[in-house]
Parts: sequence; structure tokens; C-alpha cells
Amino acid sequence: MIDPDLIASICHTFERGKSVRRYLSSGSKLVIDQKLPYICVYRYIDKPEPYISSLLKTQGAYLIANAELELGTLLRCLIEVAIKDFKSYLIVEIWNNPESANRKNIEIWHPGEKITATIMSLQKGFSEFNILMPGIGTTLISSNQRQPEFFNPLLPLDELKKTGTLSIGLAIPLFFRDTETKQGYPIFFRKIRKKFAQIIQQAAYEFVRVQSDNKFEHYFTLGKTRLDNLVRSADRRISEISEKMNFILRVTPVNSTEEWAKFQENKFLKLPKFTYRLISLDPEIEKRKLFNIPIENIEHPTLAFLLRDKRMELEKQLIMLEERGTPKFLDISRNIFENVGSTVKKAALSLLTDQWPNEQEEYQAVNAVDFARAAGAELELYRQHFPTLALKVKIKDNVNGLIVSGPELSIGKDLTISSARMNALIQHEVGTHMLTYCNGRSQPLGLMYTGFAGYEQTQEGMAVLSEYLVGGLDINRLKLLAARVLAVETLIQGADFIETFNVLVRDYGFQSKTAFTISMRVHRGGGYTKDAIYLKGLMDILEFIKNDGELAHLYGGKFALEHLPLIEELTHLRILKKPQLPAFLNGDLAKEKIEKIRKGIGLKDLIN
Repeated sequence: MIDPDLIASICHTFERGKSVRRYLSSGSKLVIDQKLPYICVYRYIDKPEPYISSLLKTQGAYLIANAELELGTLLRCLIEVAIKDFKSYLIVEIWNNPESANRKNIEIWHPGEKITATIMSLQKGFSEFNILMPGIGTTLISSNQRQPEFFNPLLPLDELKKTGTLSIGLAIPLFFRDTETKQGYPIFFRKIRKKFAQIIQQAAYEFVRVQSDNKFEHYFTLGKTRLDNLVRSADRRISEISEKMNFILRVTPVNSTEEWAKFQENKFLKLPKFTYRLISLDPEIEKRKLFNIPIENIEHPTLAFLLRDKRMELEKQLIMLEERGTPKFLDISRNIFENVGSTVKKAALSLLTDQWPNEQEEYQAVNAVDFARAAGAELELYRQHFPTLALKVKIKDNVNGLIVSGPELSIGKDLTISSARMNALIQHEVGTHMLTYCNGRSQPLGLMYTGFAGYEQTQEGMAVLSEYLVGGLDINRLKLLAARVLAVETLIQGADFIETFNVLVRDYGFQSKTAFTISMRVHRGGGYTKDAIYLKGLMDILEFIKNDGELAHLYGGKFALEHLPLIEELTHLRILKKPQLPAFLNGDLAKEKIEKIRKGIGLKDLIN
């Protein structure tokens, strides 16, 4: 029996819409994340089945209880509170089917008569399990029984009807483990678990949509809205490792200026010898830290997926640091950024083989000091929105070009660029990279500023697009991005530094210094294929906008286009906040150019 005072406390908390996380007697547990119109229940005899328990924990409201525990009083109280807001309530009892040859399907036990939208939603959702594992079926069973054969009903059916409560039973065979050895298939189960979370929430959403006046805006809003201590700890630890690694700085040469001078002296015939910053962390120890994070225990399936994905990427980057300067560095880089791809290669060739010179002379160049002053002024626009962040602009001896690392923009002391391009590059670095970092820091998840796995392609595409939106994307810049693509292709085909350099100078007419810089970027560390993603990312963003995508949705942090559905989910759950947008985005020029993209324009039409 559950203590009546405890039940009263639970229901009072539930009525106020606060989170309930209570351990009941006999090892039972009740979790209600917010005021919801449904609950999932699982009863066990000796000890809970781990897989079934894990499925329930994906939900915003669940009860895992010892079968000896009397649950009627607690459920009556929850129903009484819920129907004040929702007019109805849904109880989904879940159990595992006995393993036998004739019970391999997921069984949905329901009231019968007219099939409701809730039952249809469950049937449709579970039928998609067949894609994950052919042979899994779904069976509808019309019955007054909605619980396992060996248990009594949670509450009498006539009592449920009077309160407007729908009771459904789900009997799930344990197809995510071997029937003989009982050994599970964890990778497969993670996919099942994520899909299961969605199916139940969609069914509950259909129930509320039809039965209640209190409408939820999306089925996402029925999910888990709170970041528990395990999620916060895992996110913090992964973000700390990511920040500490400072990957891009550790794979960028510190002596490129000196090596350019030597390369000239040697008439471009002797390979440069690049040196790098010493690595002040032990990759082996950092990898151990990564895999000591118990992501498998995280209940929220979306956050578990994102954290696991990021951990895998960080592991690859740590291996790259270990293999810096060896051929294995290139192998892992290709694994992270993939190959160039025929579509992007074709676009790059088209840009470099038109009637225009591939490198035109630039006038009215500005230096590092001028650029730093202008970038600092742009940062002032954002400091008022992010007063706790120490946003900096620094000129450095050991940096080539521009590098953003967290809240800091580093400028190489030898930087010279066209004055016409200055604002475009400021929007690239400050208005995109630094702003998305700042927005990410304002979110409760560290991944939002350290970056989801694979975020760079979308991020660089946005940054290049910003150059176009402020009227500073010129033909030189576009051809430079194309040259980087073809330089990466030479690298993948086995070219060394000099061979890549010669292709750029001889075949495409680039000046020696430009060809050297492109080759350095591509061959650094042992072969870094990231430079192909600038043009790739730009093409992705153009297609996204053309298909009515909202650019503003991408500024909340550092994530890829493919993560947008997950960002939408976390935003609906009120985990994420709306971002601060770049100052230029609301200007007439940017709006006009975005409208042109929606109508469909090619890469060459972007040239200002």
C-alpha cells in the first residue's frame, strides 16, 4: 500500500504542473515530467524486465511498479486531477509477451467497437517496426482485458468509463534480444526505443486532440521537458572535452609564413615542413573520460542520441590528434567529412572553367589592425545580449588568416584583404560563427555551443551565405571555395603538397601565394578534407531556403540541417530558447537576396 500522505503530496505536485519523481514502496517508481493527460504503466513480479522498463522511461509520465503494490488509489487521484484540465485520461499498460512461436507480434488490447484515432495511431506507428526488423507484426485485440493475463485490472472498466479514462494494453515480445541466449542487441534496441517514444507520444496526442479541449501544439510537447542530473552531467563532461581539445588550432600550422618564404626560395620544388602547437592533453585519457560517461542510462532518447553521436565524433578527433602528421589522419578526416561527391565537384569545376580569370586583382586592401577594429565594433552589437561572455578579437603571430575558437576571433598579423570584402568576412566570422556560439552558450545544453556531430558543413554554408546577404560575396571568393574542393579531391587521389599546388597554379591559374595557402589548409595535419564542405554547405543552404526553409532557425547554436527536426522537438519541449539573430538579417538587402534564392538561383548568380 502506498502511504496516503505520499499520494496526496504527489497529486498536489501534479496539479501544480511540477515534476514528480518519487520512489514508492517495493522498488516502484513514479515519474511525471509535467501535467500530462496520460501515463504508461508497467507491473512486474520479482524484478522489472530491463528492456520494458527502458521503453517506459522514454515517456514524460510513467509508473514502474511491483505487482504487489495497490495502485488504484494513486491512479484515481491522478485521473481526478487530470480530467479537470483535459476532460479525459489515457492509461497505457505495457507488458512483455511470453516468448512463444505464435506470439511474435505487438498486441494492442483495446475496447473494440469503433477503432479510435488513438488505436489507429498506435497500429500505424508499430507497423513501421517492420522496417527496422522484418517479421514484426501488429495485432489488434478487442477485449475487456487490458492487462497481462496473470494480473487484475489496474482499475475496474466501469469506473474508468465514468471518469472518461481510456485504458489500452500493449503486449510487446522481446524481439530485441536473442530468444535462446537472452543476450540483447543494444544498437538495434536504441533504434526501437527512440521509435517507441515517438509512437506513444503521437498516440497520446491523438487522444488529446479528439477527447480534450486543452490542445497541445505538437506531439513533441508531450515528451520529457526536463533535463535531469544525468543529462546535465553527460552534456557538461562532453562539452568540456570538446572545448579543451580545441581541435582546429591544434591541426593548423604555426609556421606557415616562414614556410611560404622558404617555398619561394626553393622555387616551389621542396615540400614545406609545417610545425604545430604542442598537444597539451593526452588523447588516451580524454577517450577514457568520454567512455566513462553513462549515456546508455539517459532516459531521453533524443538527447541520448545526440550525446552518443558527439562522443563518437570526439573519439575520432582525438585519434586524429594522435595520428597528426601520419596517413591515418587523412583516413579519419574522410570518415568525418566524407568524400567530395560528384555534384559538388561538378559545381566547383563549372566555377573554375568559365570565361573569368580564377583570381582577379583586389584593390584597397586593409590590414589586420583595420579588420580587428571593425570586427570589434560588430561584436559590440552582441555584447549587450550576452553580457556574461568575454568576447574577444586578437591579432596573433601564429595564426594564418582568421580562426574563431569559442568566444575569441584570432586574426593573423599578416592578414590583408580587400576593403570591399571586410564586412562580408566579419559577418562570416562574427555574425555566424561567434553569434551561433553565443546563442549556444545561452542554451541549457553545452552541445549547442560546442557543436552537434557533423555541424560544420551547415555552419560554413551559413557563414558563406552571410557574405552574399551583405553584398560582399565576389567572384574571387566563390572561385576560392571551388579551388578548395578540387584541392581536397587531389589530396584524396594521393597528391602531395607540391602536386596540389601545381594543379592550382598550372591548371587553374591561381597565384602562387593563394595556391600555397589552399594547399596548406588541405594538407595540414596529414590531410584535412574539411575545406570541401564550404561549397557543399553553401549549396545545401541554398536548397534549404529554396524549399521554404527559414534561415533564422539555424542560428540557435551549432548543428546541422539534418538536426532541425530534433531542434524543433527540443524547442517544443521548451528545452531550447529562441536565438538572437544577426543584425544584417532583418535588413532590406538580406530580405531581397533571400527572396531571390527562394525563386531559384545558381551559384554564379550569388556574385555581387
